[in-house]
Amino acid sequence: MVKALFFDLTDTLQNFDWDKQWPLLQDIIKKEISYEIQPGQLKKYYQQTYELYRLGKIKNDFDFFDLLFKQMALNITKEKIEKILLQHLEIRKQFTWLPDNYNETLIELRKHFKLAIVSSGVWPWGDYDYEKIFGFKMKKHFDLIVNSYDEGYLKDSGKLFDIALEKMKLKANEVAFVGDNYEKDILLAKQYGMKTIFLNKKKESLGGDITIEKLSDLLSVIKKIETI
Repeated sequence: MVKALFFDLTDTLQNFDWDKQWPLLQDIIKKEISYEIQPGQLKKYYQQTYELYRLGKIKNDFDFFDLLFKQMALNITKEKIEKILLQHLEIRKQFTWLPDNYNETLIELRKHFKLAIVSSGVWPWGDYDYEKIFGFKMKKHFDLIVNSYDEGYLKDSGKLFDIALEKMKLKANEVAFVGDNYEKDILLAKQYGMKTIFLNKKKESLGGDITIEKLSDLLSVIKKIETI
């Protein structure tokens, strides 16, 4: 019997449009340091630095942008970096948003299950988005949050699952994992012995133990979740 739901964060609990981010950040960099970086180059170095940030090897936004620019062989002043990082946070409201009926869905689900987030996202940014853009703390609906930034492991290592299961005193087969990425979420959770709920937003020809198209669809399958 399923006693808990573990959720992925990015594109499951929080929608995110990467493609909108690059030109916005590109414009900020051009404005502040008069350097026109190509989108492909920006994406490459950003994602390399992002990997370190989400593992907690970089601890704050200043160090993120400082390393990003050093990898691009750009010597940027502290003052310019601080201006850029503040604008980077500000533009996030243009490409991140909550799924429809987010609060209502999680309030109802919590009547039936324990709820946890297990994620490899960059945690300082996740916290910022919820508090500054969405207007409440991410932990509002959750019994536990386990993330790579605090623990030093990516989700695909399985270590975050170990930590979450131990803290919630659950066995893997008592948990259903909810995620939008078939390979990184559904196959991983299945291999770990969890039940799976595939948030199939792209309408792929794939499925989990249960397949839904939007987060609020979870409310119509509560009884099914309990018995999968």
